Amino acid sequence: MSTIDILNHMPTDSSRAAERTVTPTMAGMQGSKILGIATQVRQLISQGQEICNLTVGDFRPSQFPVPSTLSEQVIRAYQESQTNYPPADGIAELKAAVAGMYERDLGLSYPSSAVCVGSGARPPLYATWRLLVRPGDRTVSFLPMWNVGYYAHLLQSDHQFISTSAENNFFPTVEQVERALPGTRLVAINSPLNPTGTVIGDDVLRGIAEAIVAENRRRVSEPPVMLLFDQVYWMLTADGVTHKSPVQLVPEVAPYVIHIDAISKCFAATGLRVGWAVLPPYLQPKMRALIGHMGAWAARPEQQATAWLLSHPELVSSYMSEMKGRVMSRLNLLYNGIMSMKEAGLPVDAISPQGAIYLSLRVDLIGRGFDSNEEIRQWLLQEARVAVVPFQAFDLPEQNGWFRMSVGAVGLDELDSALARMSAAIRSKI
Repeated sequence: MSTIDILNHMPTDSSRAAERTVTPTMAGMQGSKILGIATQVRQLISQGQEICNLTVGDFRPSQFPVPSTLSEQVIRAYQESQTNYPPADGIAELKAAVAGMYERDLGLSYPSSAVCVGSGARPPLYATWRLLVRPGDRTVSFLPMWNVGYYAHLLQSDHQFISTSAENNFFPTVEQVERALPGTRLVAINSPLNPTGTVIGDDVLRGIAEAIVAENRRRVSEPPVMLLFDQVYWMLTADGVTHKSPVQLVPEVAPYVIHIDAISKCFAATGLRVGWAVLPPYLQPKMRALIGHMGAWAARPEQQATAWLLSHPELVSSYMSEMKGRVMSRLNLLYNGIMSMKEAGLPVDAISPQGAIYLSLRVDLIGRGFDSNEEIRQWLLQEARVAVVPFQAFDLPEQNGWFRMSVGAVGLDELDSALARMSAAIRSKI
């Protein structure tokens, strides 16, 4: 049988052909800037260059292994041939385990029927937007923040990006949220925050929740404003820092809050793809139907393993103690090194570690030979062999020298060397 070379039958101008073929919405869809930077870094590493890669929000398994009991339970489920379709919204054991964990650790008594499981956090995230937002609806997020703008594009919402500042921990003020609420359908907030590694203060979150309750009391015939609360890093907080859900602080906001969560970050299990939404029970059947039609189900063995692990809080506590120690030792090493540079007169700054796997770094060289964060990023990559992500990849427009540093894929020895190279490179510029 002869072989047909498919490429010989394809349009010569593939970009133009794609734009003519797909919908206008998808024609305007852009790929992730973060993944684009990560691809560049991987190419340099494959060419033999020594790069300290602080770009990816992922984990190197040799540095951050998943809980051994989780792996064992996944293997056991496969060996027991637990490979058939799971329920569209998750197996009953996992939904009950999630509800139990929220009651035990967050003091929130949700029924298991309020849980909707998906293949990682992204399907519940997308499902939230798809359930609530119509084309032209007003949606709001606060910058910098992980890329909800892509969902706004997919849903063709009238999205408003509102910038924050380092002085406010890169979170909105209550006043900013109050001004944004009239006419808004969906507000998105993430804490601990990707990319900054900061945690929203209780007073601020309480004020935001109270403002949402007050706004919805004013609405008579129009749909309520909803809060998408992304808390996938909530177990990864520094000593002395406490994570809170808005529902803990203002129970009356519960009908309007959708929590997004997963094992991806706190258990270094990004590739196992188990996430969930904990949402008002009246919305769960609609999300279940949407997840089912998307086919975005987590695999049954991984669901069973996750249910088993979450039902053993002593094992979770033991693992998280070690996990947090590994994360915070790296974040603290970076932070102390940058503060030492600052004390030596170099134009750098950072925010002390609070949560997640990220540190906010400022390299204040705009106007000192550089016009943009991207120019500084490329220079750090070339001269210091340190790869970071500018806040522009998280939609922040201001060229102010702020970058994300992610520690999930590096060892302590790599960070020592990277700090020395950064110091030498920055010193050469002043």
